[in-house]
Amino acid sequence: MLLRFERIGGLEDLQQAIKNGEEALAATPQGQSNRALMHNNLGSWLSTRFGRIGDLGDLQNAIKHGEKALAATPQDHPDRVAMHSNLGKWLSMRFDRTGDLGNIQKAIKHGELALAATPQDHPVRAVIHDNLGSCLSMRFERIGDLGDIQKAIQHGEKALVATPQDHPERAAMHNSLGCVFFRKFARIGDLGDLQKAIEQHEKAAATTPRDHPHYSSMCSALAALLGSTFPPLQSPLDFNKSLRLYHEAYHCRTSPPRMRIHAARRAAALLYSARKFPESSSILEGAVNLMPSVDLRFLSRDDQQHILSKTFGLASVAASMALQAGIDAYHGLKLLELGRGIIIGFSIDARSEVSDLKTDHPLIFAQFNSLRVEIDSPVDSINYASDETTGQRQTRAISRRYEAVTEMEEILKHIRSLPGYDEFLLPPPQDALMKMAANGPIVVFNSTTYRSDAIIVTTSAITSLELPKLSYDESFSRMTQLASFGGGSPFKRGQDAKRMKDLLLWLWDVAVGPVFDHLEGSGTFTSDGNGESKLKRIWWIGVGQLGMAPFHAAGDHSPGSTRNTFSRAISTYIPTIRALSYARQKRLQLFEECDASFPAGRSGRAGILGERGPRLLLVPMPETPGATELPGVSKEVLHILDSSANSSIETTLMSNPTPAEALERIEDHEIVHFACHGVSCLNPSDSHLVLFNKDGTSASKLTARDISTLVTQNAQIAYLSACSSAKNPSAKLADEVIHLASAFQLAGFSHTFANMWETDDQASSEVARDFYNLLLQDRGNYEDDHQRVSTAFHKAVKKVRDAKPGNPLLWAPFIHTGA
Repeated sequence: MLLRFERIGGLEDLQQAIKNGEEALAATPQGQSNRALMHNNLGSWLSTRFGRIGDLGDLQNAIKHGEKALAATPQDHPDRVAMHSNLGKWLSMRFDRTGDLGNIQKAIKHGELALAATPQDHPVRAVIHDNLGSCLSMRFERIGDLGDIQKAIQHGEKALVATPQDHPERAAMHNSLGCVFFRKFARIGDLGDLQKAIEQHEKAAATTPRDHPHYSSMCSALAALLGSTFPPLQSPLDFNKSLRLYHEAYHCRTSPPRMRIHAARRAAALLYSARKFPESSSILEGAVNLMPSVDLRFLSRDDQQHILSKTFGLASVAASMALQAGIDAYHGLKLLELGRGIIIGFSIDARSEVSDLKTDHPLIFAQFNSLRVEIDSPVDSINYASDETTGQRQTRAISRRYEAVTEMEEILKHIRSLPGYDEFLLPPPQDALMKMAANGPIVVFNSTTYRSDAIIVTTSAITSLELPKLSYDESFSRMTQLASFGGGSPFKRGQDAKRMKDLLLWLWDVAVGPVFDHLEGSGTFTSDGNGESKLKRIWWIGVGQLGMAPFHAAGDHSPGSTRNTFSRAISTYIPTIRALSYARQKRLQLFEECDASFPAGRSGRAGILGERGPRLLLVPMPETPGATELPGVSKEVLHILDSSANSSIETTLMSNPTPAEALERIEDHEIVHFACHGVSCLNPSDSHLVLFNKDGTSASKLTARDISTLVTQNAQIAYLSACSSAKNPSAKLADEVIHLASAFQLAGFSHTFANMWETDDQASSEVARDFYNLLLQDRGNYEDDHQRVSTAFHKAVKKVRDAKPGNPLLWAPFIHTGA
């Protein structure tokens, strides 16, 4: 089975090999001599699965098995050589994944020990030379010691000398040596090294069968090198050969989808440079359609993020190229919906309302629901036999997750074959997307090196508006500048405020203003200036680096000016249209206005639906161990308590809140309000609200990853009065839109209020105070409670803006996300 996997690439063969290896190891007594070999074999298979799927847990367990194999093997045993070599290889893979220099140092040591113990004429010596050369090359790339790269070349050449011409490993050795030469060229710039790298990669590609799983990577490596020679040598032959190789790599169906996607992107770039836009668009669309084939569902959140960081921007460039090729706007939007928010999409699939299926086909629903719950659960939550080690349990969990995903694919095919279910959990068709704009337009901003556009969804059409002034490079510069705003000395804050005003004017001129002109010119949207109660709503989606752009605050905010978003619409952000659909599945019914049919003693402000009032959870942290005090928090809480005192809202105030307690309480409340410090992290799933630890004397973290695992029934509004609670600082994960606000959305909250960056304590208190006052007291003529909630927040933020329009850092960070 393992040999068949290595030749054909069918993951089911590798899964079965691992399962058999686990069973064999479990059945072998501790003291038996062949147990070490079983550890080594199982480690090899797990490292192979890591290479295919990317689950770091597999690699960690492979290294543990390698260490156990080595420990159980006598010093003079001939198998010890292979075990040193394998362990070194797996440690180098962990270095490549995590960047920890200690791993590559250990890998080199194991490689040297293996080589020293191997006779000159032993056939395994070639593989050891190859592995050691690769490790030294990786350390050279990290540290830059020329001695390492010279040794790496020597080891690579010795590996080839010791390998027969027809040996199946020879292609991989040519490939390794080619990588070594290219690393040297990249550091020193000697074209002779580049030519040697090309020669080695040509031999690797020539000796690899076209249906081999490694063929895609071999072709891509050679194509990249030929692309490197194209600018200095200006050879059309190299250009055409590079393009052909990328095409072959993309069409190699036995290769991992990630390799094929990489090849497609490179081919598309070459096609674009030759102004072959339809061809470039076609191959990029194919790459986006490969995304569901990337094995992600059964990985941990961190592993999913790592793999998606390697494909970031794919959907964005595919949408740009589709528009460049003259394809309609709906097509570009569909590509963005397919290729963005992958992790969010998994959770939405697992939690979306499927009541029709439950009614029409209860047995099929039961199978589907059981699988989606299993797939949506963290890998480490699956329980197995108590006598298994942690590594065994994790390996079994990963294997079972793969089986569950395969079963889910089969049952989804069956469900979509049923009458009326052909679109089940698929991106909505064009007419359904247009219906999503019934409460206001949806505007998607997309900027790439190819072009910049706004894709606009209204009830009458899906159109695109090219934005030639929205430069990709300037957008990157502006968003980088925005990320640095906040904190520091009073002088820095003053300078940041001036720069922020300039940024908001720029954003209006190049993006937001043209969109409003288009909407108003087409008659699909009007902003007649008759007051906030008449303003229409608009949903913003920023793709890639524009995900942190403050579209809601764009424009000129000098007194009397209406050249700004605040004067034209009530703004809401949403990660994807699919996420908007998910947010609207739950009907918002917090309040029911009183009329003559109600009992005379009923409150004149708001009648609460049902037998009880909505419940509000207050989670304040005016003082946080190790952090600055937040005096505005106490005022904020008192304002909210005062506003709710004369309503039917049931209020719970937590003291010394811990993450575990807060998570437990959230599930029982319709409204939750956090007033505390917020921290955004480079790993966005680690972004957190700062609460207390169990001891009540130190701080603890309520993370985005923990919040997103909640599945709430009553959730309606989450108010995060915390800095950077809607910020994702990871550029490579921008399209996953992972932050605290989106975590609460996934947990089931239809409306989330959060902050794009650091906020002023006093301003935060004022916005929260006015929001709750307006929410509970304003009985304006609203279409529904969604509009009532969004309008209350718009008015609260606008009040702060009107008081201090010259300092947008005070009011611009406050945003609304959701339905």
